[in-house]
Amino acid sequence: MYVRANQDTRFHIDLEWWSNEHRNFRRFLSEILDDSEADLAGGEPMDFIDGATAEVYALDPLWVRVLTERANRDDYITPTTPLAAAVLRALLENLNRPMTVVQLHRRINRSNPDTLLKLMRTARAQYGIVPVVEG
Repeated sequence: MYVRANQDTRFHIDLEWWSNEHRNFRRFLSEILDDSEADLAGGEPMDFIDGATAEVYALDPLWVRVLTERANRDDYITPTTPLAAAVLRALLENLNRPMTVVQLHRRINRSNPDTLLKLMRTARAQYGIVPVVEG
């Protein structure tokens, strides 16, 4: 379904897109970790407790490592991180809870919401970032 996005549109990572496009989401996570030795074959989901809400999420073990080892570091999202990758990292850090371009702008502290909205048109082709279909 086509969604006409605006600054109030919430975006998230379509995790099914990664497998449908024959892209390896775990490889992307291992690249964030700088871990060429990471087991990319998959693993049982791990429980991750969101420190802010106390909600429990069943996440890929590499995603949990990104959250615990990298997301809290200053170099997780930098001014040199490609913009689409910065958006993806912000969504990863937010446990893939949908975010608007205004929220993403505040998190990555780059560009502006209008530019991010334009970027979202190509973000699906790069990382499977899509609008949330309200319904």
